[in-house]
Amino acid sequence: MNKLFVSLFIFLSFNAFSQETITGSQAKDFVGKEVFLVGKVAGSRLFQRQTGDLLLLNIDKPHPENDITVVIEGETLSNSKGKFTEADLQGKVIKVKGIVSIFKDKPQIKLENAVNLTIEK
Repeated sequence: MNKLFVSLFIFLSFNAFSQETITGSQAKDFVGKEVFLVGKVAGSRLFQRQTGDLLLLNIDKPHPENDITVVIEGETLSNSKGKFTEADLQGKVIKVKGIVSIFKDKPQIKLENAVNLTIEK
């Protein structure tokens, strides 16, 4: 009986703390939740600002048709130099861990740490 209880507890714990893996088109249904987003970088734009550079990655479709944008700015972008660049990511399938939020009526994930972005293909 104890083994059954422990097994059930472990199973439920994994489910409670697991994050969803979503596509860009599903992002609007996960606002406020931490997810793994998987999609192809269909376009990007680097803004050089006095407060720090800002890189926007359009997932699956180019702007303005994209369903979600990955935002990489400031210290996170600076710390990622050498890990990835705008050119390195173009056309690649990436996986990003972060919280889905809304900016100007469109879902986005703000990358908080460079280790939360991996190139899948």
